This record gives sequence, structure tokens and C-alpha cells, in this order.
Amino acid sequence: MKLNPQQAPLYGRRVVTVQLSDEELAADDRGVDYFLLFAGSTQRHLTSTLRSSHDTLQALCPAHNCCEVVLVTLCSATQTPSRYPEKPASCPGTVAPLAEHRFSFVQDLAFDMAQFLVSTAGRADGLDGALLLDECQIPVQECERLDENLALALHHLVLPPGWSLLGSKQTNSTGLSPQETLLHFSARRGLSRVTRFLLRQPGAREALQLVNKEGHSPAAVAAQRGHEHLRELLIK
Repeated sequence: MKLNPQQAPLYGRRVVTVQLSDEELAADDRGVDYFLLFAGSTQRHLTSTLRSSHDTLQALCPAHNCCEVVLVTLCSATQTPSRYPEKPASCPGTVAPLAEHRFSFVQDLAFDMAQFLVSTAGRADGLDGALLLDECQIPVQECERLDENLALALHHLVLPPGWSLLGSKQTNSTGLSPQETLLHFSARRGLSRVTRFLLRQPGAREALQLVNKEGHSPAAVAAQRGHEHLRELLIK
């Protein structure tokens, strides 16, 4: 078999195409299902496949816990005809490994950015570097891709114990100095998926009321940038 692509980010969610060889195709594929087993050093994942053509399968890559090369095994599951039609579930069928291929889980730019953003929570100048993105004219399509990948990476991250959008400080916005929060960041860039993730985290209610150095709340920043859907989300 051939895999395309042969690597995926740690948070997974990438479509993997499997090209089958003649030897791997069943002579009679009625009742045959194909699965992919991703075997790493400490985790294993079994995922189903969909057939896109006679000799091509597609599967959704799982998330993984560390950067490493894993072994992907293509398996077939064949149903065994039952001698008792009234009890079809009594025959479990046969599972057989067909082929193996190496596959890499890597840490991509979105995962790097997610780690950076989590580390900046509660730091007055933590997001200064991220503000440099304002000087870049990122196409709408790229912003949508960033939103999707960054949200997936944030979901996959294991947040530090006691972490909140306000860092380790008391979650009381009235006692905090004006600062740029992660909600300001996502509102400025129009990152709706990231914003929804952040709104479910500790400290979100207080961060909604916190203004940055320019005196703007996250909702005000979204309105300034023309992200009306985000402004409505942030004022609910």
C-alpha cells in the first residue's frame, strides 16, 4: 500500500489516502472492511476507512500523544457466512493484516503557536510578539485554515494545572491592569473556532471585561476589525 500524506500534525484530523496494490485487494470484496492500525511507542489507534474508488481508501488520521514515527498496518475484516441465518451475529469473521507502512506525527506551526499562546496567559507583554501578525495581510482562506488548525491544536494540548486566561492571577478583572488577552488575540484575527474554545476556559468571563492598553475589550476589538459575528458571540 501507499499512504498520502505520510505525516500529520499531533492533533490529527487529516485525511489519509491509501492506495491498495493488486495483492491487497480481495478477489471478492463483498463483506470486507478495511481498517488502519496506528501503533506508536505508547499509544495505538484503530480507524475505519471509506472506499473512494476500486483500489483507494480514505481514513481520518487520529491525534497522537508525541512526535514520533509510528507503524501503520492495513487490516481487512471479513465476515464469515453464518450457517444459521437467524443468528448472524454468532460468526465473528476473520481479521488479517495486509500491509505495513511508516507514518510520522510531527509538531507543526499551529501546535507551536498554541503552546506559545497558552504560555502567554496572564503576562502583560506576553502577546506583544503575536501583535506583529497585524502587520501581515493574511488572506481570508489562510485565516480560516489557521483558525481550524489552531483550535484543534489547543484542544489537543494538555493545559497546565490551574491554568486560566488570566494566568495564575486572581480571576478578578477589576484588579488587573489593562492587558492584551487571548480573547483580544482571537477577536483581532477573526478566529471564531479559537474564540469558542477560549470562552469555555477558566477566566473567560473576567477576560471578556478586561481592556487592553488601548482601552478596548475583546468585543470592541472584534467590532473594530469588522468581525460582527465574533462581536455578537463575545457580548452574549
